[in-house]
Amino acid sequence: MVIVIEQKEWVAMFRRDIKEKLKESKKEFDIYKRTGRVVFLQQAGNKLFSVVENWLMLKYKTRVSSYQGLKNLVKDNRNDKLLLIRVAQLHRFFYQNETMGEAWEFEELYLESYEIMKNRIKK
Repeated sequence: MVIVIEQKEWVAMFRRDIKEKLKESKKEFDIYKRTGRVVFLQQAGNKLFSVVENWLMLKYKTRVSSYQGLKNLVKDNRNDKLLLIRVAQLHRFFYQNETMGEAWEFEELYLESYEIMKNRIKK
């Protein structure tokens, strides 16, 4: 069964989701900083990936269902491509843990991407 959602409905859902997940992501990052438990950094980064994913779909007024679809949306915008690349690394870190690098590397990716999204959402 396919559920059809009108554009105005998914736009409203995505806007709420973006704000909520950005706040939750920051809370988890703060717990990571307090405890040093990498799992919280992984969760924060994965939520930030979702924030960017939804924000890009809103920006380009197109729903996609895959990472390839996201890459196609941003192919002509260098800033959006770079942001997507950063948060995709955080998304993979969520699933592959430290096999992809050191926690401090992902912490930096998170902080840079978080600030970008915080500023973009304010606009």
